[in-house]
Amino acid sequence: MNIAELKILTASPLSFEARVLYAVGIKPESRNGQIRLDYHRLTPALTISGAGVSGSAREYTPRTCDLNSVVCELIAAGLLRPAPGSRQQFASWWDGVTMDLPLHQRSLNTDRHIYPMTDSWQPDSTFKDTARLAGITDASYTPGQLAEFTAYWAGRDVLLDNHRWNLRFISFLKKIHNK
Repeated sequence: MNIAELKILTASPLSFEARVLYAVGIKPESRNGQIRLDYHRLTPALTISGAGVSGSAREYTPRTCDLNSVVCELIAAGLLRPAPGSRQQFASWWDGVTMDLPLHQRSLNTDRHIYPMTDSWQPDSTFKDTARLAGITDASYTPGQLAEFTAYWAGRDVLLDNHRWNLRFISFLKKIHNK
């Protein structure tokens, strides 16, 4: 995630769903600034299950028309645009269409440096903004929570870039907060 993307995600009047879908579903799955939209694969980014703040059950699974509306919102905001030569099956229906992420900075290789988890890993400077976009209002964590996360992943044969490690840590914190 770069500054231009964060600026649009935080300063524009985008819905919460649009912010989450871009930050958690679309951006991490994009390759070289492009993604072929697959609503079935994007559904989990907006699915909610578990206890709400008051302890009551909260369940939500977006319909494909909901996802399409959110994608239209991201197009209008300038975060997505149809890739040259891509075709839609139906007017204003974006499932299956290859999209460009116009604000993706292809020249920055540091954004995609992949590495295994280490016990000295720390979330980067975009962590709090990304956590807020993913629905975590308080992105604080204890040293014990960070140690538990890094110990679990350091023992696995997984290579990710820092943005994806941040997202894994956010998912870990969400699970802890929902218990």
